[in-house]
Amino acid sequence: MTATSTSNMTEAQQQDLPQMESDMSSPLPAAEVRTNQEDPYQFKDTSASPPTSSYEEHLADITDSRQRRIISSNQLLNALHKFGFALTGYSVEKIGITPLPEHERTQTAWWSVGTLWFSANFNVLSFSAGTLAPQLGLGMYGALFTILGFCFLCSIPPAYITTWGPKLGLRQMVQTRYSWGFFPTSLICLLSGASMIGYCILNSILGGQTLSAVASSNASGTSSLTPTVGIVVVAVVSLLLSFAGIKFLHWTERWVWLPTLIAYITLIGAAGSGPQGLHLPAGPDPSTPRAVLAMGAVIAGFLLSYSPLVSDVSHYLHPKTSSSNLFLATFCGYFFSSTPIIMLGAAFAISAQDIPEWEQALGASNGALFNLIMADDPDYSTALRGFGKFLTVILALSTIPNITNTFYSFGLTFQTMLPFLAPFPRFIWPILATAIVLPLGIVGASHFYQTLTNFTAVLGYWAALFNAVLLVEHLILRRARFESYDRTAWNDRRRLPIGAAALTSAVLSLGLLVPSIDQVWFTGPIAERSGDLAFELGFVTCAVLYAPLRLLEKTWTGR
Repeated sequence: MTATSTSNMTEAQQQDLPQMESDMSSPLPAAEVRTNQEDPYQFKDTSASPPTSSYEEHLADITDSRQRRIISSNQLLNALHKFGFALTGYSVEKIGITPLPEHERTQTAWWSVGTLWFSANFNVLSFSAGTLAPQLGLGMYGALFTILGFCFLCSIPPAYITTWGPKLGLRQMVQTRYSWGFFPTSLICLLSGASMIGYCILNSILGGQTLSAVASSNASGTSSLTPTVGIVVVAVVSLLLSFAGIKFLHWTERWVWLPTLIAYITLIGAAGSGPQGLHLPAGPDPSTPRAVLAMGAVIAGFLLSYSPLVSDVSHYLHPKTSSSNLFLATFCGYFFSSTPIIMLGAAFAISAQDIPEWEQALGASNGALFNLIMADDPDYSTALRGFGKFLTVILALSTIPNITNTFYSFGLTFQTMLPFLAPFPRFIWPILATAIVLPLGIVGASHFYQTLTNFTAVLGYWAALFNAVLLVEHLILRRARFESYDRTAWNDRRRLPIGAAALTSAVLSLGLLVPSIDQVWFTGPIAERSGDLAFELGFVTCAVLYAPLRLLEKTWTGR
């Protein structure tokens, strides 16, 4: 901690700082250990080291003395923490939003961040995004090139922001406080939490519908397993896996995409090519600029909305992790998981326009189409039909990694949004998320495609503003210097920016963003002539406005 930052702290805050001890087992060089000794936020990482031997030591590991007193004096919180401490023996992670000191950032498998996001996106939800292409007015060539271009561009911001995690040791929403300010970040947390819940709902609906399709005898017949039961199965399994923590997620999601890859390859092979398989429709490509921009808004909503949680899974990495390696791994994780699967969904949906059986099945659900192609062909033997149904189940379960990752970050976002809830243990929040997802998923299952198009586009709009502020703050105002972030101020509203510049630039950007929206529920005057340019204009406008407003804010407030 620098002398300047210490002088800015109140006497009570200085007394609350824990005494630092040298860590003889630290793998960091001596210079890094010296830097680490100046960092007051030290706590045990139970995902990387054995749990403390007693509950009293567990409480002592909580560096926030006020939070420690609240837990000790509150009977309910004390009981919950005792239960959470008991669960650590079963690899349940208990680390919250407190900054992670350098000597606790010991993970070196930077490539596992890429495989984690690859598994999260390599699922049936990405396929369903592609099936929107003909509904938006795209032909085969227009859809494929649009998906390729927008996936490439929209994978860059979240991949780059991921590289900040190892350098700062801060959760993503805590990082956000350094540009959006302490209180305005709560608004970002609210939007991010709503986005997370929305995607969990979409994933659970798709997983449930696909499981239900396996139990159906044909594409439109009744099923012995209702979508409601399928939604419950997918959500509950995801909840249980989310308890295990980031180390478990990194390990399992290195390989969980492999069965899904086999299922998709089999789907392509079973579909075949030609008039009754994957094919180019006759006639000219109907794609228009308006259709291209509409599809771009959907893809932006898919990928840009990852930025509010990316450092949650990378801040465990060693501070000396190569930023270029981590960026490339994460970029590939996003791009090579989303692009081919969204393309595949578009190819099947466009081909289905000439194949009545496919079109009918796709109208029921994506799972019905999978089951029709891989398991309901009358020429298949019983064994092949059974294998096809098994692969359809694999595709249904492919939504679980995405939901699990989201449940993991949901609690961190919630604790940052409402700091007075920080004393509650982490395992509470995935349970809350599941309680929200289940009823909304069951209710929304009958309106999936309408929900998908409306929801993903709106995500792209607010995520564009969020990304613009973070990137301008880091690249232009801080000149990409991580030492300019005072980690000790992470929870001190008196030392963090007030967030006026971020809020003002975002609100002013709405003046161009809203008129550029082109959706079923609203078409702005700019969009009537050009198509949906909302996230593009919103991003550029917010980025241009934020830099001078932030300099003015810093001159006025000194922070």
